Amino acid sequence: MMMPANFSAVNAEVVYGGAVADYLPNAWTAANVKQFSTNIITLVSNSFFQRVINATLGTMFSGNWGSDGVKLFGDEGSLTALYHIDHDITKDSQNFGNKIMTTLGLASVVYTLGTSDAKIFTVKNVASTNV
Repeated sequence: MMMPANFSAVNAEVVYGGAVADYLPNAWTAANVKQFSTNIITLVSNSFFQRVINATLGTMFSGNWGSDGVKLFGDEGSLTALYHIDHDITKDSQNFGNKIMTTLGLASVVYTLGTSDAKIFTVKNVASTNV
């Protein structure tokens, strides 16, 4: 009886339990997966960070926050605006998929702020030191 050409490889897989993995380098370890996930969350967080800060702290420290000025919550609130097209309260609401992605982006900002140090601008980065 003739065996197929790849019988020995298949037999090694079945008998020895994943022999092909023994030949591959350990390039993609659990540490790599963790670093990859952390980097993705950080990149998403970076893209949403300014919007979240503007909608929350920017609103609170704007000088006209409250019932007669800019609102944080409610139909006309700055947080509600994050779920509108272009994050503009005067435009239509986002579709369901975009709302999910916006929520994930907002969650990534909260996660990153909770797990990483906040980097602050130094005088060198904010203002020119040339006199």
